[in-house]
Amino acid sequence: MVRLGIDLPILPGDTVRDTVLGSTPSGAAFLLPTSLPPGAGGNSYVYAHARAGMFLSLWNARLGDVVEVTSRSGEVRVYVVTEIHPRVAPTDVRHTLPTSDERITLQTSTGPRDADPRFVVVAVRGS
Repeated sequence: MVRLGIDLPILPGDTVRDTVLGSTPSGAAFLLPTSLPPGAGGNSYVYAHARAGMFLSLWNARLGDVVEVTSRSGEVRVYVVTEIHPRVAPTDVRHTLPTSDERITLQTSTGPRDADPRFVVVAVRGS
């Protein structure tokens, strides 16, 4: 996210590593295995740790913030924040579901425990 200084590679997520084992690596954001990659249309669900240099500053997101995703070929896709959900229950999976519009959904934690709420930001494809 431009204003928040978030600039991470998006790598494939691993459900066992990241949820069952709870050992999500640092230094990258991860695409939920069941969602589409950015640019493929629909919902791209991306998650990362709430740590400095990662998604910690996501807590300061504002409506209208710009999210830029650069593909390997150098194409820049622009998304605009339209929703901020600061306390989503870990059992609430509605933000991971497919959508008819192109969007990127960014998620981080609000605390160290699995039971802690998630912080979710939704940004839809802009021009």
